[in-house]
Amino acid sequence: MGNVLIIDDDHDIRDALTRVVTRLGHAARTAATLDEGRRMAGAGDVDVVFLDVRMPDGNGLDAIADLRTSASAPEVIVITGWGEADGAERAMRQGAWDYIEKPPSVRTMTAPLLRAMEYRQGGGAIPSAAFRFDGITGNSVRRAACLELAAKAAVGEVNVLLTGQTGTGKELFARAIHANSPRSGQPFVVVDCAALPPTIVESVLFGNEKGAYTGADSRRDGLILQAHGGTLFLDEVGELPLSAQKAFLRVLQERRFRPVGGREEKSCNFRLVAATNQDLEAMSRQGLFRQDLLFRIQGIGIDLPPVRDNVDDVRLFARHFLEQARRRRGLPEKILSEEFLAVLDAYPWPGNIREVCNTMEGVFALARDDQALHPVHLPLHIRVHAVRSKVEESEAARQGGNGDPAQGKGAVFRTGPSAIPGEAGGQAFASADAAKPLALFKDFRDQREAEYLRLLLARHAGDMRRILAVSGLSRSRLYALLKKHGLSPDRV
Repeated sequence: MGNVLIIDDDHDIRDALTRVVTRLGHAARTAATLDEGRRMAGAGDVDVVFLDVRMPDGNGLDAIADLRTSASAPEVIVITGWGEADGAERAMRQGAWDYIEKPPSVRTMTAPLLRAMEYRQGGGAIPSAAFRFDGITGNSVRRAACLELAAKAAVGEVNVLLTGQTGTGKELFARAIHANSPRSGQPFVVVDCAALPPTIVESVLFGNEKGAYTGADSRRDGLILQAHGGTLFLDEVGELPLSAQKAFLRVLQERRFRPVGGREEKSCNFRLVAATNQDLEAMSRQGLFRQDLLFRIQGIGIDLPPVRDNVDDVRLFARHFLEQARRRRGLPEKILSEEFLAVLDAYPWPGNIREVCNTMEGVFALARDDQALHPVHLPLHIRVHAVRSKVEESEAARQGGNGDPAQGKGAVFRTGPSAIPGEAGGQAFASADAAKPLALFKDFRDQREAEYLRLLLARHAGDMRRILAVSGLSRSRLYALLKKHGLSPDRV
């Protein structure tokens, strides 16, 4: 018997789901708000959560991460009467088990519940702690989900495709998958597809016989044969020339190939892991990447999140790389000041884990004899970004968050069509309002901040670059305001 938590503000839906759950022999508990649901998930043993999206105290999609990281790490089945493709994708990327539209039926609710319970009771949720990853796991839900996928992929032979921005750790994941696989004692061969010479790419991959082409003065084994028994890692696979894609497709299908200039085929037993920072599906539609090859390489897809998605991960990686540097040099531990950590938090880390690693190496070199680390030990561009962000936040606070400098200089409120949006007829203070009591300035400003943010999100939902450009806010200031008013970039 399992435990199911139903989070929905509709009494009838809660009752109907409770009947389905108990009929299947499981225990059911219900919550009418997200806050109540979070508390119940954190306090008790929960296997599966049915989660509504539109709740009185927020968007259910925003609660998936909290539920998945609660003590029981339950599977989450999202149910909604307002199904949206973007919402469905967002739910799945956050680790939801399924996304189901209302009105629910016994059949639509029973099937995913049964599968989720079988998965839980069959030990499907493999602990990622058993997966050796050089001490780097990350605290974010997305990174934990990636680690769990990698742990499962490692024990099999299926092809793996790692995607994500430059520096998110794709090669680290590839090496970890190999190190935790039955092939760990065999070669791990890296092929940098972006660096393959176009004229001899097939020779580099498949090898060549002596005299196969001008300059081939000796026989040479290709990288594929070098990976025999082990793992072949195709880094930046999107850069693999089209001419080589067809030949490599056959190698994946048959595990056989013919060296350039050779008469006989050779066999090779390897496990493939590929990585890219490009959108291969879009490239496939444009004819830049073979669709049949894409289908072959993405047996398991793992999309690695950027570091900036979770501030705690930045601190975790920073401490890890500092500790590595300290141990290599045999020096005492360093103390990270709060000011140092605050500057790390403010920076967006466009180079992701790779940039954090390189930065911490430089920090340790500068602070070799210093016991405590301060912002002065960080590169200038990172400190400059932190200072600019702080000044921009102060300016925004003085302007009331609406970008009008006059608001911070005691200016009177305007009237007429260009006044603050949201007032009847577009007027903030008409003459008829003169006798009305005025709210505290802080309350008035907070109300207008919230209105401005809702309007901003409604007009440019999902386009963070446009939101920042239009508002003139820094990313850190924008997120601080959204958090203050209980909003998110994905919810209007």
